[in-house]
Amino acid sequence: MAPRIVRFIAIIFASFTLVSTGLGGIAAIRLRDRLHLLLGFSSGAVIAVALFDILPEVFSFDHGASYMPIVALGLLAFFGLERYTALHRAREHLHHEVAAHEQELGAMAAAGLAMHSFLDGVAIGIGFQTSVDMGLLIALGVIAHDFSDGLNTVTVVLAHDNPLKRAVFWLFADMLAPVLGASATLLFTPRAGLLPCLLAFFAGSFLYIGASDLLPEAREHDSPWVGVATCIGMVAIYLITRFLRG
Repeated sequence: MAPRIVRFIAIIFASFTLVSTGLGGIAAIRLRDRLHLLLGFSSGAVIAVALFDILPEVFSFDHGASYMPIVALGLLAFFGLERYTALHRAREHLHHEVAAHEQELGAMAAAGLAMHSFLDGVAIGIGFQTSVDMGLLIALGVIAHDFSDGLNTVTVVLAHDNPLKRAVFWLFADMLAPVLGASATLLFTPRAGLLPCLLAFFAGSFLYIGASDLLPEAREHDSPWVGVATCIGMVAIYLITRFLRG
């Protein structure tokens, strides 16, 4: 099969992620009255994506352990952003300013999720360049976990007091990101050294978003089901990645 045809097939499969991401986002919008449960699920899913999906990819590269400082950098970058906006220190004294900063942090987290989705699309394109079987496997994996990506994107934006309109905007951005990523591989192939750096940075940011951002928001509701939802989110992503890597 001609290489150019294979790359266009990659874009077609990447387009299927529009449906799974959109369904996840719609579920988050319709069930936003139970946002604490969705936050619990999303926190588990985001952490699991970092632990079971992104980090194993990083370690699959040569000298994978050498990228761990970049993981720490990604975590510290979001920690620094949160400290800068004074999310936790100024809630009672500067309510209006903090609300604006909260919205900014939600947008930054959503942008990180969208960038991860873009890299998923790049992975689909590169997978098909390697072999059709590899491309199909990667595409199925992205389609499978993009439901949680849509869910995570909407919940993280709404969790930071953003209006629904902004959540929908970031949902559409996340839906389009894998298609754009796969399309980008028509023009170029990312340098081998760049991709693990990007993946490592977003692994760190996802760990912070899940453990220090989404989960504390979910635990503000006194419900034992939050812990259950968190475990379900982690187990779901773990099983998906095990199936795909097995």
